[in-house]
Amino acid sequence: MNIRNTKKLAAAIAGVVALATGSAAHAAFQYTLNSIDADGLPDFVLTVPTLISTATNFLPSDFDSIVLPVGVSVFSVDVFNPLVSPLVTFNLSTGSVGFFWTGANGFVGPGQYCAGFNDCNATDAIMTITEMTRVPEPGSLALLGIGLAGLATWRKRR
Repeated sequence: MNIRNTKKLAAAIAGVVALATGSAAHAAFQYTLNSIDADGLPDFVLTVPTLISTATNFLPSDFDSIVLPVGVSVFSVDVFNPLVSPLVTFNLSTGSVGFFWTGANGFVGPGQYCAGFNDCNATDAIMTITEMTRVPEPGSLALLGIGLAGLATWRKRR
């Protein structure tokens, strides 16, 4: 194999490895709302690719899970002012209900945030934000494997 073909093969394998490792890993953030009230107010788990930084409207299909009182359906959930004074409002078939966080409790990153002006022992709801583990995508790992197999085959022929 001449030098030109060797360079082409090395460039192709480097491209496959870069594609596999560059776009394979991504972080996600999981928002978990736990209602503390005994009234059966909504709870949810929502995973998003980045931190929510602007007013955002979510549909029921966007949630990993959502728990509502019996016989109540949810049309949408709004998150307003997430970085300053968050307000989470549920638009339900029976009306709307919401939880308010103080300005000091903006959802600025992973952690636990308590609704209202009280501490977490006397609050209406707790929002927990968790950064999910970076996970490579299966297709990217397959591309990496193909690139390594090609490199091994080329080396054997040489």
